[in-house]
Amino acid sequence: MYVAALDLGTSGCRTIIFDITGSIVSSHYEEWESYFPSPLMVEQSADQWYEKLKITIKNAIEKVSINPQEIVSISITNQRETIVPIDSEGNSLYNAIVWQDRRTTNECEIIKKKVGIDKIYKITGLTIDPYFSASKILWFKNNKQEIYNKTHKFLLVHDYILYKLTGQFYTDFSNASRTMLFDVNTLKWSDEIASLLGIDLDKMPIPVESGIDIGELTANDTSFDKKTLVITGAGDQQAAALGVGVVEPGRIKCTTGTGSFILAYLEEPQFDTKKRVLCSCHAVPGSWVQESSIFTTGAVFRWARDQIGFEEREKTESGKNTYDLMTKMAEGSPVGANGLIMIPHFTGAGAPYWNPYARGIFFGLTLGHTRADIYRAIMESVSFEVKKNIQVFNELNFSSKELRVTGGGSRSNLWNSIMADIVGIPVFRPELEEATALGAAILAASGAGIFPDIAKAANDICKISDKWYPNKENNRIYESIFNFYNIFYSNLENSNIYRKFFDLNLYKKKEEENQE
Repeated sequence: MYVAALDLGTSGCRTIIFDITGSIVSSHYEEWESYFPSPLMVEQSADQWYEKLKITIKNAIEKVSINPQEIVSISITNQRETIVPIDSEGNSLYNAIVWQDRRTTNECEIIKKKVGIDKIYKITGLTIDPYFSASKILWFKNNKQEIYNKTHKFLLVHDYILYKLTGQFYTDFSNASRTMLFDVNTLKWSDEIASLLGIDLDKMPIPVESGIDIGELTANDTSFDKKTLVITGAGDQQAAALGVGVVEPGRIKCTTGTGSFILAYLEEPQFDTKKRVLCSCHAVPGSWVQESSIFTTGAVFRWARDQIGFEEREKTESGKNTYDLMTKMAEGSPVGANGLIMIPHFTGAGAPYWNPYARGIFFGLTLGHTRADIYRAIMESVSFEVKKNIQVFNELNFSSKELRVTGGGSRSNLWNSIMADIVGIPVFRPELEEATALGAAILAASGAGIFPDIAKAANDICKISDKWYPNKENNRIYESIFNFYNIFYSNLENSNIYRKFFDLNLYKKKEEENQE
């Protein structure tokens, strides 16, 4: 007996087949393209999502010669906030606007005026930012009126794949709670917000809990058996939190891939009066998560690999992983990266700043700095951002006991060690790296009746393989650097430097050309 997780991320998708002990039996991955009409725009093809997904399903099954009838259920986990308009026949009307896209700053200003920051936060648990789906839907309404009028449904990635598999229009609470249109208190679409923005809620799918059996597969073009049950899934970060056992108070997870996403378990909705961190629905029914997002973390390490890591990339031809070589070099740089400080806001700042105008900075560069210092400074900067957000969690009376790390960044022992030294609490790495897919698999099994208790299943299945504890001396040094780091960012923000730089119109000409 098996279950399958369909994991649709930012860069590509994978199908992972699990047995009911949580062990991976088979998997297959396919990348897809992102399109950049301007420096601030990021789009993807929904058709490509499904076509690539079908390839992964076929290959994952064939690799181990599993009889498709043995796969009892499937569930979906996905990049969140990304939205695509489809017509009544299920055809996409425009490229999906990806969560990283920053074109909707004007729409965010409209939302601030028509609804207000306080009301948005009180109802949705979110702040007003281009990150979230409502601003993207409003962009269609304001800039692509014909497409908005033809749209039958605006679907998140999870919802689009669920529709392709079943012909039904559902979303789950965890994904819906990232749209800026969903009331996390009542677990319903917000009539008040939609009315103030002029958004038609009939264009949204039906929200239900994660782990709900939607019915048998109706699609004829996948390699699954038609009797396979399709179970509502969860947003990638909530699924990852479930997959690493963040199912009780005191546990926090940090997934570092393209960005870093920090989630803490909540038994009831909790809001920050300063609106620095967010509150979303968990994949575990009847629970929530305190959440913060750092938009570009692993993406900055990748940028460094592609733009300055020429020698490391050349050595990769000998069979070594480029990131491993970069990490090995970073080990030769001391605590504090020889006085080099970096701010990783390459596409704007997420929590706790919520500054769409922020950009990346290297500060303190000298002729003596090396690539090793740059690599370490990136690792340290991400860890400073994580620390800043956990500090906010603690201010809200959350007692942080341990940090569970997942994602590509967690493969680096050095990075995990730096994280423990900076954050000041133990860092645990689960045995299974594919935490997001494991969370979806737990939901698939639960929806099929295999696991009656989702939280208990997560605790039983999640195994910790490695632990890092803070080094007291390193922590002391990092505290001084962290204090400067905060002052440096605050001075830039308070003097309006980021906005003044944005207003130089360096991006706007290209955007206007693409909107004509």
